[in-house]
Amino acid sequence: GRAVFENIRKFLTYILAHNIPELIPYLGFALFKIPLALTPLQILSIDMGTDSLTALGLGVEKPDPQVMRRPPRPQHERLLNLPLVLRAYLFLGLIEAAAAMAAFFFVLRGAGWQYGQPLAQSDPLYLQATTACLAAIIVMQIVNVFLCRSDTRPAFSTGLFGNPLIVWGVLLEIALILLIVYTPWGNYVLGTAPIAGSVWLFVLPFALGLLVLEEGRKWVVGKMASATPR
Repeated sequence: GRAVFENIRKFLTYILAHNIPELIPYLGFALFKIPLALTPLQILSIDMGTDSLTALGLGVEKPDPQVMRRPPRPQHERLLNLPLVLRAYLFLGLIEAAAAMAAFFFVLRGAGWQYGQPLAQSDPLYLQATTACLAAIIVMQIVNVFLCRSDTRPAFSTGLFGNPLIVWGVLLEIALILLIVYTPWGNYVLGTAPIAGSVWLFVLPFALGLLVLEEGRKWVVGKMASATPR
């Protein structure tokens, strides 16, 4: 029962985290009149495509070895509590949103775009920029799924290959984003365009930053928990 409860929370954290990088482009479009960094179809490709199998993998995660050594949770405690929402939305989600928008503007500014300059939806530059935003979110979610396997234990302590469904999910994510970005069919259906290798290299430090910051948060939370008298 404890393992099921925790797995549902892992699932929720992972799913809710990518809502922020999906929302920020629309806020930027409405409030600051910048080009829309992510289209509705691209959002659907994340929610119903790339993230599906990895999210299911979190739902069948093996129980934490320490799960029975912790005191029972209060009966009134809800699945969707404040710490989960803060971690998903204001921590993981904001880091992912920063990576996504940075990749979007990296492509635009690299081609000489200036703020206020209009971009048609069919403009090759706009298509490349939205593709960069989409690719950044998926890269960040690949890192995030390993971080969400435990909200207290380091990612590497859970074993990178300990959950086959997550491994297959990550491979599916990689395959799908490559199809979306580098095939005519993917470009046509989702309004994308091939992006240069420099875009992937630009996103990698953000993925590493997500890993370092979340592992640091886990360390701080663990220290605080160990210092709290029982």
